Amino acid sequence: MNLRDVYIDEVTSRIPESMRQDVALELESTIDDMTGNDPSETALFEALRQLGDPHILAARYANRPLHLIGPALFTQYVNVIKIVLPIAVTVITILSVIGYLNNSIDDTSWLPFLIQGFLQVGAAIFNVVVQTLFWITLTFFIIERTVPEGEVPFSSWKPEQLKKVKPRSTSISFGSILFDFVATVLMVVLYVNAEQMIRVVMNGKSYPLLNPSVLDRFLPFVIALAVFGIAIAIYKWMVRHWTKPLALGNALFNVVWIVVTALILLQPDLISSDAISLIADQINIDIETISRWAVWSVLLTIIIVCIIDLGEGFYKAFRR
Repeated sequence: MNLRDVYIDEVTSRIPESMRQDVALELESTIDDMTGNDPSETALFEALRQLGDPHILAARYANRPLHLIGPALFTQYVNVIKIVLPIAVTVITILSVIGYLNNSIDDTSWLPFLIQGFLQVGAAIFNVVVQTLFWITLTFFIIERTVPEGEVPFSSWKPEQLKKVKPRSTSISFGSILFDFVATVLMVVLYVNAEQMIRVVMNGKSYPLLNPSVLDRFLPFVIALAVFGIAIAIYKWMVRHWTKPLALGNALFNVVWIVVTALILLQPDLISSDAISLIADQINIDIETISRWAVWSVLLTIIIVCIIDLGEGFYKAFRR
């Protein structure tokens, strides 16, 4: 795909689908007329420079009602929100969950505990969303009304930037990066607090389901794996598209994740003997068979998820 087609795709991908074909044909004709009989890269760059930033051109074609934040700053405004808001929500969610889990847990009142936690975390997320949107909007509102007329703050787009545009088929969504980061942090929180959070409660008696001594033995491996996972998530956020080194690193992380999980789950003394005895006294079933079934079900689920994530990275990075 040449730079002219890349530029046209950058414009048409941001306008309604019903307009894309007509706009693409119009831009092709316009660019060809501007370059004339000189198809050199220099002439093409000059033509694209005159047409300007494809984000702004797309906004003009779509005739978007950009009343509060005008067309000159609207793209930068949205981009800042896309970057800052997910980070703010992620940080406040993690801090709220960790802070709430540090409170004392009543073994006999899980439902009220979960409902209260959901409301508390939800209120914190709502507050940070409102605050973030307000301050970003106010900042751009002031900037747009204080800069000299005709100037476009933060605009540094040049046609040469099209050479760095990566195929959309290799892109990594911010949602998946956010999920990886949050899941890793919550995994560590759950693991560290497993003795308090994962318990068997029957007839006023309460025991941890998992043997704390086994969990403590593998804690350094879990922490190291979490650091590795967060590093991968940060690198994904930095590059935002699949590369071969990233796919290999992600594959290594998934393999190590499977190995560490298998080592923990297949420990013969993972399930607390006190919890097994308590369950056996109340339920007339083969507890060991049920335990083995549960352990292998969890392990198989993790293997499938890791293989899917590993395969996606290899497919997008190596198919070009």
